[in-house]
Amino acid sequence: MYTLRLIAVLVLMLGFPRFDPAADDAGTVKKVAERSTLNQPGTKPFHLKAILAPKRVSDEGSNRTGEVEIWWVSPTQYRREVRSPEFHQIAIVNGAQEWQKNEGDYFPEWLREISVALIEPVPRLNEVLKQVEDADVKKLFGTTQYSWTIPSSNGEIQGTIGAGLSITDRTGLLQYVSGFGWSGEYSDYRDFHGRTVARTVGAGSPEVVAKVMVLEDLGAAPTDLFDAGASGGDGTLLRTLLVNEVSLRGNLQPAAPPEWPALEDGPVEGALTTTITVDRSGKVREVGTIVSNNPGVNDTARQTIAAMQFQPYLQDGVPVQVVSRITMAFKSARPAGVEAFDTARSYFERGRRAGFPAAAGGSPYVLHATFQVRISGGLIGNGQYTDTWMSDTEWRREATVGNSRVIRARRADKYYRESDGPDAALLQIAMRSLEPIPAIDTFVESDWKIKRDTANGVNAIRVLTGYVNPEGEFDPEHVRAFWFDDSGKLLKTYYLGNETRRSEFQNFAGVMVAHLIQLLHNGGLAMSIQVTDISAGGNVPESTFELHGQEWTHQFTDEVR
Repeated sequence: MYTLRLIAVLVLMLGFPRFDPAADDAGTVKKVAERSTLNQPGTKPFHLKAILAPKRVSDEGSNRTGEVEIWWVSPTQYRREVRSPEFHQIAIVNGAQEWQKNEGDYFPEWLREISVALIEPVPRLNEVLKQVEDADVKKLFGTTQYSWTIPSSNGEIQGTIGAGLSITDRTGLLQYVSGFGWSGEYSDYRDFHGRTVARTVGAGSPEVVAKVMVLEDLGAAPTDLFDAGASGGDGTLLRTLLVNEVSLRGNLQPAAPPEWPALEDGPVEGALTTTITVDRSGKVREVGTIVSNNPGVNDTARQTIAAMQFQPYLQDGVPVQVVSRITMAFKSARPAGVEAFDTARSYFERGRRAGFPAAAGGSPYVLHATFQVRISGGLIGNGQYTDTWMSDTEWRREATVGNSRVIRARRADKYYRESDGPDAALLQIAMRSLEPIPAIDTFVESDWKIKRDTANGVNAIRVLTGYVNPEGEFDPEHVRAFWFDDSGKLLKTYYLGNETRRSEFQNFAGVMVAHLIQLLHNGGLAMSIQVTDISAGGNVPESTFELHGQEWTHQFTDEVR
């Protein structure tokens, strides 16, 4: 049976959403970002110097080394010098005047991003706050994580890339941030005149780490330090713009279409997207992480995108560097002799309809179940579960054990949640075991691999994400898997090293409902759930589906309901 330590680990790993409708998420993020931002009014003038190097030894040949040095008086008066093996820039901003001296034709995007991240962790903060208002918010490993997606389109198809930020709950400080044209990972915070500033900042891929060696008061500066009218500067400023994909594609020169490789696993057609940096001549200089419906096309996509050539992108008639996105469709086929499978999404949707009466959208019902689990104090508790379902917009799920209970409900467009007692986390696990198939908007199709397998002695289709070693052993921290029989019934799941087995299927209104669900840990029985009865739903008071004062926002949760 479960130990309390295992329960705590499971709760952390499951990462249940935070349910606090009164929280001012945008206000919280604004305060956290400003707390660690040097580049804002009111910061005491400073001198900063950081040394840059790859985070991993394997990336030491990437040439991603260098220095960033900044002398700062205000957001409109500063001097910055950046240096890498391939590029060196001195830039001065003094009011409306700007001055630059560049050695090298291309300002590496990784270098630009980390030079910004050192003094402004969340650039374009107002835009980010708008995203935070509708972000998916979760508590995980002692952090509060805000996540959203950034769409892009080539004019015909659309792709998305994830973005977000994480705040360490104990300190109220940024842990990581990412967005279009900015990113950073922050640690080793120290005070600087009321600002809490990270002295170690990571950014880019391959990741570069900046170590702040000097952060001190600026003191008396030489009179020419901020001279934006000095002689010897470049006649044309080197600028980097963030540009939408459709605008950039207007400058794309014709090229032969890619030849996609045959794909043994995953979808044979779909879309992919990535971030690119284009220099002032129109050459692609950096290609970011490729997000695709099938990673088997990623190498070909990267080669194709890196070979693209654009006409120079102009601002006020002057060529500029551009950070943008590229979205592409792909279409391939299976190698000869390889069985073709449906998508993970198709197995998940069919499995829901085959084995879960709420997902099948049939007649109203009431389901009762009991379960046994070790609760607080080491005792074996007998729990109760009731699922009352009238329609997709009117339902209630309630689980109780000992002095604890969890209720989930919906009426019309309002969702409700109530969680009380020392064993509420166990009840969350029981609810998840009863309806474990992930919601469509919580996973990326390309992460899943599909093959034939067996489950509980039955021929099945296995849908799995995560690492499996050559011996077939699962990485318990990352593998998630589902086994479906030929009719679509879910037979078994694996998640966080724990296995659930589903059996004793009985027909209810055309849906084969598992009446026995066993949760195993290390081969031993941790929880046993028995469906005792399921019957047609009768007249239920509307108040059943309302929990006054317990509303919450339903966003990207891992289950459909």
